[in-house]
Amino acid sequence: MDALEGLAQIAFYEGRLSDAMDNLQTLIGIFEGQHSEDVLWYTVRKAVVASKQGNCDLARELIQKGSESLQFFSLRNARIFLHRSYGSACIELTAGDCDRAESYFTTTIEACDLQADLMHKTFSMRGLGEIAFARGNFALATQRFKETRSLCAEMRVPPQHLYSCSLFCTLPDKFKGWSLFLEGLSPFANDTT
Repeated sequence: MDALEGLAQIAFYEGRLSDAMDNLQTLIGIFEGQHSEDVLWYTVRKAVVASKQGNCDLARELIQKGSESLQFFSLRNARIFLHRSYGSACIELTAGDCDRAESYFTTTIEACDLQADLMHKTFSMRGLGEIAFARGNFALATQRFKETRSLCAEMRVPPQHLYSCSLFCTLPDKFKGWSLFLEGLSPFANDTT
């Protein structure tokens, strides 16, 4: 199973999204009927890949169907709830619906505070920073990115390697606020302390 997930991550990273989808579908097939939590986990990942392929409607449908059939697990298990909520935020961000993405990122952060989950909180804080940046609210973006950098330090993860171990959690490439912030480039040139 780990090998298939690794192959899916590599394919995703290399932009071979169809291969990533195939590997994730194989994993879903392996777990169907026996490990419902794992089915939902990989279905969320498959939805994220579908959104990167430009099929955000399919991505939403996968999340919805997976969540409906396994609602017991997603409500009972904080790990699954965070995974689904963050995945939904990424899908909405990819779809260009910043309001919905912001709502999901905020929900994820609130749940992370209850569960002491720094990783999803860090990813979500960066997402909120990207939304603020896209809206031209550079003061708020700076605040969010500073919080993200602080959370990275708390996790002992170099900020430039935030997603190194979680490739499916990366945000769409078009969002560059975080990288500009880390490089100290405009509009953050004088504000990266």
